[in-house]
Amino acid sequence: MPETKRLYYTDCYLREFEAQIVAAEQAERGFRVILDQTAFYPESGGQPSDRGTLAGLRVLDVTEEGVAVIHWLDGKPEQGRVKGLLDWTRRFDHMQQHTGQHVLSAAFERTGHYRTVSFHLGAEVSSIDLDSDRLAERQLEEAEDLANRVVFEDRPVRISFRTAEEASRLELRKPTEREGDVRLVEVEGFDLSACGGTHVSHTGAIGIIAVRRFERMKGLTRVEFLCGRRALLAARRDHRLLTESARLFSGAAADLPALINKQSEELRSQTRLRVKQSEKLAEFEALELVRGATERNGRKVIRQVVTADDLVDAKALAHAIAAQPGVVALIGEAGSPAKLYFAQSAGGPCDMGSILKQTVAKTGGKGGGARDFAQGGGLESGSLEEALSFAERLLG
Repeated sequence: MPETKRLYYTDCYLREFEAQIVAAEQAERGFRVILDQTAFYPESGGQPSDRGTLAGLRVLDVTEEGVAVIHWLDGKPEQGRVKGLLDWTRRFDHMQQHTGQHVLSAAFERTGHYRTVSFHLGAEVSSIDLDSDRLAERQLEEAEDLANRVVFEDRPVRISFRTAEEASRLELRKPTEREGDVRLVEVEGFDLSACGGTHVSHTGAIGIIAVRRFERMKGLTRVEFLCGRRALLAARRDHRLLTESARLFSGAAADLPALINKQSEELRSQTRLRVKQSEKLAEFEALELVRGATERNGRKVIRQVVTADDLVDAKALAHAIAAQPGVVALIGEAGSPAKLYFAQSAGGPCDMGSILKQTVAKTGGKGGGARDFAQGGGLESGSLEEALSFAERLLG
């Protein structure tokens, strides 16, 4: 397969170029085109591929096969010499994120000897995986502060090439196993790494490096971060969110934690009060239902459908009924989906768990429980009465 000269290796800022088509053929995912040289970066090393146009046709993807770079186009190009135009907004964004990753990874290594084991540049957020699951906010902030000092110093970022033997004698942040010539990316006085990706020429062009969140995994910590325009847009979104939230709370953004905590406490208090009131209402409702029920075979069976308008909790009602001697409660809760609560007085003769399983097997839904109490859900509201009638017949 013919080798493609990779122009981005030496000039990451090249936005347009001309090249000769070496091969072009139809494939399932579009036209597969190989050029003698290209400025389009193929997906590699955690960095996504470039987009743009080639011969006026959309570049759908860029991949690599050995020494060749494959351009996937949405149409058939004319043979001969063609012009390529990069989607510069996408390319520069990737340059900011990838250079930012080098600086942030080096900062973690310098501040806590945490090594980066993998890197991913996503469409919205980038991440690195560090070789420890013991990081906390302090370690993240130390590395973030150091990384941004390097950004603000606007240090040069240089690209050079060395033989594999020469590279092995240098203090690379991560040893390379590449053979032949090795492409090195150096952040002056701070980081030296073997890398084939695209990068800005000075750290100031990264803009800012903002750590957004972290997640501990087995033996690793995944750190999500944003650089450049991504960080700007995230800060803008955060500002709008905080401003609108503060307006809803009729306070200042700085007071939001206290305001939210206060409202949460009030809501918890109201919820506790509502639960107590619902339980008390269920007790009164249960007494009325049991009092009005007819006794058959030494017990009373209460069959009832509860709706939102009833202001009584269906589960609490089932328990309240079963607290009376010699009763069985078959309670349905209307809704989408509908629910079932079956209960009997302690030590009653029936098996509520078995009756509920048989009921949902016939009418739909799922559920189960113990001898004296069982519950289920996932029923259609229209099948509630059928389910309760079926359950009552199973009582015998």
